[in-house]
Amino acid sequence: MSVTPFIPRPVTGGDFIGRQGLVRNLRGRLMNGESVAVIGGPKLGKTSLVRSALEGLPDRRVVEVDLRQAPPPQEAEISGAMLVLDNLDHLSDEAIDRLLRQVSIARPTNLILTGSRRLRTVLDHASTLTALSIRLYPLSVLLDGELRRLVGHDRAAPIAKWTGNHPYLSKLFLHYGEAALSEGRRQWEPFVRGLAEEIGEGTAGRLLNYLITCGKPVNPTRAGAETGIEDIKTVADRLVYLGAVSRWIRHDEATLFAGCRLLNDFLTGGSPNQVDEETSSVEP
Repeated sequence: MSVTPFIPRPVTGGDFIGRQGLVRNLRGRLMNGESVAVIGGPKLGKTSLVRSALEGLPDRRVVEVDLRQAPPPQEAEISGAMLVLDNLDHLSDEAIDRLLRQVSIARPTNLILTGSRRLRTVLDHASTLTALSIRLYPLSVLLDGELRRLVGHDRAAPIAKWTGNHPYLSKLFLHYGEAALSEGRRQWEPFVRGLAEEIGEGTAGRLLNYLITCGKPVNPTRAGAETGIEDIKTVADRLVYLGAVSRWIRHDEATLFAGCRLLNDFLTGGSPNQVDEETSSVEP
C-alpha cells in the first residue's frame, strides 16, 4: 500500500520546532530596523525561520516576495515597508546585484533576504548596497535536541543515521516511516542528487569525501592538515550551509561530521535499498 506523498511547506507557530533562540535574536534585530540575510542550502528552513520571526512583531507593513514565483516588487511598494525577498538565488548574480541596488534606493525599513552560497558571494561585494548594512544568519542542520523534539526521542537516532539531522530529509523519513527508503525515494533521491551537484568535485567535495571516509566527527584543523586544504573554514562553511555536514562542539572541541548516509552513499556509490534493523523501528 503506497503512502501519501510528503509535501514540504514552511511552518510557523507551534509547528516551528527548534532554533527558537535564533528566532528571538532575528526578531529583535528586525524590530530595531536592521536588515538581515538568512543563508542556507535548499530546504534547510530559511522561509520558516523568517516567517516565525515576523510572526511575533508588532504591527508592521510587510511585503514578502518569493522570487521563484513572482517578479520583484515595484519601488512604491517597497518604500517604508519591511521587505522580504525569498529565494533570491533564483535570480542570476547580475539580477541580484541590480535588484539590491534598486531596493537600497527605495529605502525599506528593513530588508530580509534568503538564499544560498551565491547570495553570500554577492553580498561580499562592498559595492552591492549603498544604504543598507546586511547581517548574515547562516543556517545548518538541526541540533540533536532539536531533532528529538521534531521527530520524537525514540525515532531520532535511526532517522539521524540516514538524514544527518537535515530538517527536510528528517521530516520526509518521519512521514514515510519504515517505507522511507522505498516509497520516499522519488523525493529524497533527486534532492540528494542536487545537493551532490552543488557540492561539486572541488575542495568541498574533497573535504566531504574525507569526512565520509573518517566516519566520525573530526577536528577542522586536523581535516585541513590531512586534506591539504588551506582555507578549511571557508570550505567547511560551504558544506555546513548546504546541510551536507554538521559542525558542533563535542567535549569542548570543534568538529565536522558527515552524518547523512543518504548523501554519503550517493557520493561513494553505496545503495541504500533496504532498511536495516535499527531503522525499521521507525514507524509512521
